[in-house]
Amino acid sequence: MGDVVRLADLLLPGVGVAVEGVGLGDAEVRLAVRSTMDSAACPGCGWRSSRVHCYYQRCLTDRPVAGRQVRLEMRARRLVCSNGNCGRRTFAEQIPDLTRRHARRTNALTTQLTDIALFLGGRAGANLCGRLAVTTGKDTLLRLLRALPVPVPESVPHLGVDEFAVRRGRTYATILVDMNTRRPVDVLADRTAQSFAAWLREHPEVRVVCRDRAGSFRDGAQVGAPQARQVADAWHLLHNLAEAVERRRTTPR
Repeated sequence: MGDVVRLADLLLPGVGVAVEGVGLGDAEVRLAVRSTMDSAACPGCGWRSSRVHCYYQRCLTDRPVAGRQVRLEMRARRLVCSNGNCGRRTFAEQIPDLTRRHARRTNALTTQLTDIALFLGGRAGANLCGRLAVTTGKDTLLRLLRALPVPVPESVPHLGVDEFAVRRGRTYATILVDMNTRRPVDVLADRTAQSFAAWLREHPEVRVVCRDRAGSFRDGAQVGAPQARQVADAWHLLHNLAEAVERRRTTPR
């Protein structure tokens, strides 16, 4: 049993918990853990406390191991805040790098699910999670994406612009992409030249606008960024080349 417990300790490296028991099933591994922290900080005032008010059982889902789900059954503590000026009388202890308030999964599993959602999105990511022995749904993955902080766009000297359909045939918007990093920097609510020109006026660092043959983007770039050079993107260059070759091939001699 000691070897099993030491192996289980490897599943939680650098975390302030001790493994007291391991249960192995056909599809699940259960770890009974408890906190080894001397004290914890009150989320209301920041004062640290080691005075225990009570214990309660908390269940967390962790990353799977060998095709089996991992569930942590933690003997959690509720501590008494010793700061008389704090509005909280008691608070639930959180383990750094392991738990968050109200969370039912570990921080490591949340990070893994967020990475899957970033690469695959909701439905495809949920299908992959099912193959990895992680029970989740597409809506959960999309919520993780929406919870990510929005990065502040930096200088964008090389800008890519294209439209996309919010509702095909009725509503369209514009996506702006940093051509150096290949990452979106902003989304405009429509595809008009006025909106595009207004955005470019706020970003005078733009030197190259990579676009398709849409007249609205051409006009918007001319008005909003006259200093920028307009170029065609690689997809449209190849598409135009393919059309020219096809016309040449089918033209009778």
